[in-house]
Amino acid sequence: MKKYILLFLLAARLPDLQAQVVLNLQLPPAGLTVKSQLWNLSVVNTANQPMQAQIELSMVSVSNNQTVLTATTRVLDFPKGLKQLHAGEVAPVIYNVLASGYNVDGSPEGFLPVGTFQLCYSLVRVDLETSERVAEECETVVVEPISPPQLVTPSDSEKVELPRPLFNWLPPSPVQLFNNLVYDFNLVEVQSLQTGADAIQQNIPLETESNQTVTNLQYPASLPELDTSKLYAWQITARSGGSEVARSEVWTFRVKKNATDSLRPAPVYYSRMKRETDAAYTVCYGTLYYEYLNEANDRQIPFKVYDLGDAARKELLLDSTLIDLHFGQQLGKLDFSKETILKDKHIYLLELINSRKEHWYLKFQYRKKT
Repeated sequence: MKKYILLFLLAARLPDLQAQVVLNLQLPPAGLTVKSQLWNLSVVNTANQPMQAQIELSMVSVSNNQTVLTATTRVLDFPKGLKQLHAGEVAPVIYNVLASGYNVDGSPEGFLPVGTFQLCYSLVRVDLETSERVAEECETVVVEPISPPQLVTPSDSEKVELPRPLFNWLPPSPVQLFNNLVYDFNLVEVQSLQTGADAIQQNIPLETESNQTVTNLQYPASLPELDTSKLYAWQITARSGGSEVARSEVWTFRVKKNATDSLRPAPVYYSRMKRETDAAYTVCYGTLYYEYLNEANDRQIPFKVYDLGDAARKELLLDSTLIDLHFGQQLGKLDFSKETILKDKHIYLLELINSRKEHWYLKFQYRKKT
C-alpha cells in the first residue's frame, strides 16, 4: 500500500516540476542563417534546487512536415533562477541531418537550410538513472538566403540594343545551401501608371520559363520581337527541392529605337565550366565565352590551355594566363584571336585552378576568324 501511495505522490508532483522550469526562446526575428543562432535562449529554474539537463531541438519543415534536423546539447548545470544560454555555452552540440532533400552544412558553424520551419526545444532533466522532459517550447521561423537571385543584364532602366535580349542573373547565396536549384523567369509589359513590381503581379506574362537550371535565358526566336515603344519588367524566382526560396528584384528596360538588323551583334552564349574534363564543349570563333562560379571569392585566378590534338596533353605558352574575378557567377571571355599558337579546328582544354585547388574545365574547338 505504501508503494502505491509513493507512486501517486510522484505522479502528482510531475506537473509542479514542469511548471517550475520555463524555457524562453530568443531567436532573431529576421536574418536567421547559421546554426549558432539557434541557441539564443534562457531557462528559468524556479525550483528549490539546481538541476542538470540537456536541450533537444527538432527542426521540422512546415511545407511537408518532414523532420530536417535534430540536435542535442551537452549536459548543462541549471542553478536556481535565470540562466542565459548561447552557442558557446551549450557546445559541443550533436547534430543529426535526417532529410536528404536539404543541403545542410554539417559543421557547428554551418548554414541552416532555407525554408519555413517549426523549431521545437525540449529541456530534458537527467540524473544517474533517469531522464525527464520538464519544459518545451516551439516557434515557427523563416530561414532566408543571405542574398536572393541577383539580376545582371539587362540592367535596371537600360535601353538595350537587341529586340531579343539575353537575360543573365546570379544565383542566391550561399549557393551550396540549395538542392536541385532551378529558376522561374517572368517577363511582362508595364502599362501606363504601373511600376515594374505592379506589372509583375498583375499583368499576363509575355514570356515565362520554369525550372531553368542555368542562369541565363535568350528571348525566344519563336516570339515576336520586343517593341521599342514599350516598357518591360522581368524577375527571377529561385526554387530548391521544389519549394520557392527567394525572388529577385524587379527590373525594367526598353529596346532602343531605330535599331537595325545590320547593327545587331550575333547573340553570345556562355559555356559553363565544370570540374570534369569532359563535362562541357563549345566552339570558339576567336573569343571563348565561359561561365564560371567563383565561390572561393578569388580576386585573380590562373588559367592554362592544353592542346588535345596529340595523344599527350600539351600546355600552350600564352602571353597572358591570369583572369580578374569578382565573387559569384562570372560571364567572362578570353580573346585568342591574337594568339598565333592556336591552330584552326584543333581541340583545346581550358583549365582554371582556384585558391581551393579545385580544377575547372571547358573543352573547345578553335576556329580562326575568316
